[in-house]
Amino acid sequence: MREKPKYLPPTLREKHRYIAFQLISERSFRKEEVRKAVWEASLSALGVLGSARAKPWFIKFDEKSQTGIVRVDRKHVEELRFALTLMTEINGSRAIFRTLGVSGTIKRLKKKFLAKYGWR
Repeated sequence: MREKPKYLPPTLREKHRYIAFQLISERSFRKEEVRKAVWEASLSALGVLGSARAKPWFIKFDEKSQTGIVRVDRKHVEELRFALTLMTEINGSRAIFRTLGVSGTIKRLKKKFLAKYGWR
């Protein structure tokens, strides 16, 4: 008889927050360019250890509206927002990250901050 896999109880799971952002730039960027830029911004501002603690994870990016979602550890939200704010260019083109809002769930984030950009 097969044993059920053991799951981590909710009290021991890591808590995350989701950051909605808009990319304001001279040109539109592809998803991979933005994903790489988020990681590079985190590494340059927070360093390797700070990035490991913050655990930034690129969730989704809409190339049409230039908006996206990044997941981060709940204790390091402000640090990642700071790192994204310091970003001034992507692949030689001027660009800035504008934080739209922070939420504990993707569903609420889309409803509250990204609905006006066509997210569902």
